[in-house]
Amino acid sequence: MKGAHLAVEAVTHSYRRAGAPAVCDVTFQVEPGEALALVGRSGCGKSTLLHIMSGLILPTQGKVLIDGLHVTGPSPKWVVMFQQPSLYPWMSVAQNVALGLKFTGRKREIATRVPEMLRLVELSDYADRNVQDLSGGQQQRVALARSLAPAPEVLLLDEPFSALDAFTRGTLQRDVRRIAKELGITLVLVTHDLPEAVVMADRALVLSANPGRLADIVDIDLANRDDLRSPEYAEARARLAGAYERAAGRELGAAEAADDAGLSENQGLSAARPAVR
Repeated sequence: MKGAHLAVEAVTHSYRRAGAPAVCDVTFQVEPGEALALVGRSGCGKSTLLHIMSGLILPTQGKVLIDGLHVTGPSPKWVVMFQQPSLYPWMSVAQNVALGLKFTGRKREIATRVPEMLRLVELSDYADRNVQDLSGGQQQRVALARSLAPAPEVLLLDEPFSALDAFTRGTLQRDVRRIAKELGITLVLVTHDLPEAVVMADRALVLSANPGRLADIVDIDLANRDDLRSPEYAEARARLAGAYERAAGRELGAAEAADDAGLSENQGLSAARPAVR
């Protein structure tokens, strides 16, 4: 699988009739297998755009096409991971992972597909455990396995790591990117955390607010995404931070910019630790 091509064409959306738009005239494309980040300050319409791409919201104007198909509703071909894993606490890990296959009428694949997904997210030993016994990071891995079980072509991430500690977040960021690249899944990530965008994305689209518009596009080409102390990583982060500040419409002081964009020294050091396999 090579992933799907995603096209957002002149999308504008208002939540109230004749109200101010949350996003206005946004157009971009995501190539098959590419990882794209949507970044910007709170209220710039990142999540609104993601929900439109998923079919959960129909835009006021414009359209979204996935491999040429007009998105008018949810589909197992494009799935969303939200901030909370939303697992069923009375079910085991394996039963939660199987839900996506049950809901799409593919029960016959459960016996082979669920163990495969648990191996992919490194939870094979937890298949029979109750999800309430797992850590927050492990629960998000279960949610990831559930999202991957139906073999989607597009995976849409709505800040699914924001509630996790820095070390767990860094590990999952790398693992999700690796898995998406291995499976050829097109990845779209909503985040306000610039280091997360640099680690996970091939490109970042920077949005300005009131209303949300496409302000800039930053290419992120790193040979080694595990080395967060490399000059290449620092340069990519600086370029993205500069675009972020310009989109905000004002010059931020260094300390304020670091805090607002998640660039604190402690976070950088935590994220730089190697992932535990």
